[in-house]
Amino acid sequence: MGDKVKGDPKKEVSEVELNYIIQIQDSIAHLKNLDRVFQCIYLDPPFDLGRTFKYSAVLDGPEFKDKWDGDDYAVWLDQLLEQCKRVLAKDGTLFLHMSAGQSLIPEMVLNKHFSKVEKIFWQKAHGKNTVKNKLGAVVDIIFMASGNKRKFNLVYVPLDDYYLENSYTQKDARGFYALGAIKHDKTRKGHFYTVTNPKTGDTYEVPYGWRFPEEEMLRMIAEDRIHFPKMKKATLYKKLYKHENKGKPLSDLWTDVHYITRTDQDQRYYPTQKPFKLLRRIVAIASDPGDWVLDPCAGSGTTGAAALSLGRNAYMIDINPEATPIINERLAKAEAAGIIPIEEDVNGGNADKKSKKKRKKTSKKKKSDPNQSTLSGI
Repeated sequence: MGDKVKGDPKKEVSEVELNYIIQIQDSIAHLKNLDRVFQCIYLDPPFDLGRTFKYSAVLDGPEFKDKWDGDDYAVWLDQLLEQCKRVLAKDGTLFLHMSAGQSLIPEMVLNKHFSKVEKIFWQKAHGKNTVKNKLGAVVDIIFMASGNKRKFNLVYVPLDDYYLENSYTQKDARGFYALGAIKHDKTRKGHFYTVTNPKTGDTYEVPYGWRFPEEEMLRMIAEDRIHFPKMKKATLYKKLYKHENKGKPLSDLWTDVHYITRTDQDQRYYPTQKPFKLLRRIVAIASDPGDWVLDPCAGSGTTGAAALSLGRNAYMIDINPEATPIINERLAKAEAAGIIPIEEDVNGGNADKKSKKKRKKTSKKKKSDPNQSTLSGI
């Protein structure tokens, strides 16, 4: 069913053989004849906004038209999603990026093709001071569509600075720690048993039960990971150590990634380009090292650059010939930068400039079809 490369999460990402493919073609026509399976698909299609997007109003640069007649947009999107679903792995995920104001048609079409459609709300900017007669548009919706079973990797985001400074106030021989709740409230029924402080013999019971089984509680007590208060009958807590904290589990509201500006940190190449960090997060959620990632509306190639930076293979399609040199430049830079673990984004590392692991260049350059595509090996 195609030459799928299955990622191995346990395998060192530096050992994964990677490739990227660039196709300058109509996506629907190309996907109809494509015999390949993708673990993750991201598309940032036209939004049906009735305008022409330019890189600059005064300088030469890439541009594309987002103008449609009647139902043409809905028909086109339906056909594109049909082909995307055909090449999506059974446990794969498709992400569709759309402005909040234009999300009705995409949501309807997605629900036609997928059994599970969820929404991620991305706050791309703070309030705008240029609007006068409407509310500032600061939120995009990223639809996450899949079957009932999908590959999912939990991703973390940095903790709030105030929380970091004010929560880890307790200290023992292991280090500074915060207090985590271990008892249920009255809305849930937990596990019922008596907890004994091994040092004082004091016993503890709670009216609605503990959050985990007795075996786990005993293990944590033995490892000194339960905070016993000095006052009798006070509440017990779990010790959450600062040095062990991975960050905050990602939710469906993303407020920590901002729209790109024309800076060296995330250089802007294309009118509707999305942040590198945003695409790294999306790719990390739904794929493993060695998996293939598809973007059928590639634009500036950010998806491909993000995929390569995480040890995934990239397949880029765009109908605009002006995108070719831009995508080639982006992917060449990603190749030079090497693999950057997603943890870099949580720990404050600059994913555009820092690299802890370099790619092992084990793949050979493959021949491409000169009439249709550009194919490079990494």
